[in-house]
This record gives sequence, structure tokens and C-alpha cells, in this order.
Amino acid sequence: MKKEISLSNQLILISLIVFLILTVSLTIFLPKALSPYFEETVYTFLNQPLKYFSNSITENYFNENIVYIQINNSGNMIISENAKKVFKTEDYNRIINKIKYKNGKFKIKTRNYYYVTTVNKDTTKITITDEKFVNGMKNRIFVSILPIIIITFLLILIALLIWCNFLIHKIYLLKNKVKNIKDENYDHTPKIRLEDELKMLEDTIESVRLVMLEQENFKNEMYQNISHDFKTPISVIKSYIEANRDGVINNDETRNVVSEQINKLDNKVKSLLELNKLEYLKDHYSNTDGEINIVEIVNKSVQKFKLENKNIRWKIICKRGKIIYKGTQDMWESILDNLFGNFMRYAKKNITVEILQKKLILFNDGESIDENIISNIFSPYKKGMKGQFGLGLSIVQKTCKILGYEVKVENVKNGVKFIIEK
Repeated sequence: MKKEISLSNQLILISLIVFLILTVSLTIFLPKALSPYFEETVYTFLNQPLKYFSNSITENYFNENIVYIQINNSGNMIISENAKKVFKTEDYNRIINKIKYKNGKFKIKTRNYYYVTTVNKDTTKITITDEKFVNGMKNRIFVSILPIIIITFLLILIALLIWCNFLIHKIYLLKNKVKNIKDENYDHTPKIRLEDELKMLEDTIESVRLVMLEQENFKNEMYQNISHDFKTPISVIKSYIEANRDGVINNDETRNVVSEQINKLDNKVKSLLELNKLEYLKDHYSNTDGEINIVEIVNKSVQKFKLENKNIRWKIICKRGKIIYKGTQDMWESILDNLFGNFMRYAKKNITVEILQKKLILFNDGESIDENIISNIFSPYKKGMKGQFGLGLSIVQKTCKILGYEVKVENVKNGVKFIIEK
């Protein structure tokens, strides 16, 4: 079972880790970084007694942690009485042998010692101290810095906890908004005022909610239109069967009407299945490398629709006999058949198709489309001109999108133009 950890506890845990890292850095890495400064201070400290160094080293103002050594030219050595206590050894010649520079340090066993020398004509004077002085400096610095660090850390932690509390409050607001995203009675007004990433997230959730609401309304409207679209031929079939049963109309007329209405229902079912297939292909179709001769497909579709209304004049404008478009024959036949079927309802006398290398322009001389209708003309079952609605133009748009083409419609002089282009 997964253990839940609140943001506040996570923040406290992270703060403690930071505090431990900071403490380790101050106690280990900072002293090492300041070692050159400490050593320079030690050398200054050791250099001061040399100014008062005389032939006697029993002056009472000498520091008990400093060993004073005086060596004359004849090799005689005078050393302060605290030497044994500081060095923990009486092998002073060994110590003298370690002194090679004006100032420096050496190690005896595990202890570090620092020294400063001064040489005149007759004598060499040396002051030496152990690492207590350096360790004392380190401790004083740490003791001085630690309270400041603790107070600063606590202030930062309090500020972070206050900020975390506001953050958690915003997250709960977003959680409740998502939880009630479909509840129209829930207050969806924006509650985050500060313009930050969470405000952007809230705006995004609100945008998603509005899209979902719009889709839900659209879906309900589409179901109503589909129901109406299917109900009409079913009602006609039912009424003709009842009329035939009552002897009002004969069998032949009944069969003809029923056959016609069944064909209409069959076409509507096929359109719904095709639209559903396109929704699947939109996410899964990848065979866009197929190629067809669009000129051949256009000519075949035009020949089919010419027979429906011989009063319509068709014109195909194309300078080449072969122009390659991406896609399959079935897809482009579906696009053209749905567009030409739409044209046949609205065209008065003329339909023109212009085929270019990357653009297909289809024109009919029907009435201009209302601007309010154009914006939603490719939505399924949206009412069009004369109250007509269906799935044809939605199928056109989805198929074009799958193939990587864009379809748009615009009112032009004396008609309407559909443009399909890469």
C-alpha cells in the first residue's frame, strides 16, 4: 500500500535535509576552505612575541601555548619551560630539524604545529604553537555562525510553510473543480487570483470544462437530429404499410415507397458507420503514403452525378491528365461524392471543378451560405441552408484531415466555393 505524504511534511523533510547539508558544509567544508586564512592569522599571532624576544625567555607575558626557542651561532639552545607540555616530547632536535622556512607548519604524530622564525647576526629566534589556536578560531566562528544559521533557517521554514499552505489551498480548489467538472450547479467562477502556473492550470481546466459542456450539448443536439432523421423515413414506411393494410393504396406503390425509404435509411446508416470509422482512423491511420491520380477520380465522380440532373452543366479545368494526390481511391471518392451530393441540392445551373497540383477548387452557383452557418458547416448534423442537416460535410473534413489536407468554404460572387489544399 502506497504511503501518502502531505506537501507540508515533504517540505519539512526537505528543509531538514537542507539543514543537515548546510551544517555539514559549515563544520567540514567551510573550515577547510578557511584554512589559509587561519594559518595566516596564526603566523601573525606568532610573529608578535618575537618583537619582545630578548636573551631571556622567562618573561611573564609570554603565552603558555607558545614555545619560545632561541639558538645562538655556537648551537646553544634556550627553550621555554612549557615545551614538554606543548610538544609532548623532549626530542627538541627533531623539532628543530623540521623548521626549514621563515614560517610554516609540521606534524608530530597526529598533531599539527605552526612556527615563525627570525634570524639576526648572533641568534635565531623561533615561536611555535600547536593547533589549539586554529581549532579555537574554528570553534569561535562556528559558534558565532550557527545561531544566525538556525534563526535564518527557521524564518525561511516558516515562510515556506506559509507559502505551502497557500499552495495546498489552491490545489484543493483545483481538485474540487476537477471533481465537479460536470456539475453545472457547482460554482466554477475563478478562485485563484495570482497569475502563476496554478492560475494557468485553473484556466485550462475551465477551458476543458467549457469544451466538454459544448460537446455534451452538441452530442445531445446531434442525437436529437439523428433521431429525427431516422424517424422520418420510418414514419413514412409505417404510414404506407398501414394505408396498404386498409386498402387505401396498392401493393406496388407501397413497395416503391418502402424501398425508397429503406434506401434512405441504408445511406444514413452507412454515413454514420463511415463517420465512426473516420474517428478511429484519425488516431490510427498512418497509410498516408498512398498516391492516386486525382484527375481520374474527379472524372469518374462527375460522370456519376451528371446522370442525376441533366440540367446542371459540369466543367472540369485541368491542364494535365495526371496529378498525384496522397490518399486512397476510396477516401477521395468519399470526399468528392459527399461534396457533389451537396452541390446537386443547391446548384442552379453550373458546377466547376479546377484541379491544381496542390489545390482542388469546387464551385457551384447556388445561394450564398449564411455566415452563422459557415462557422459550423463541417459539424455533423448541424442544420444548414433550408433546414437541411446530415453527415456528408463532416465526413469530407475528417477524411481530408487524415490525409493531411485542409478544406474550407467561402462565399464568392454568384455562388459558393469549396477549397481543398495541402
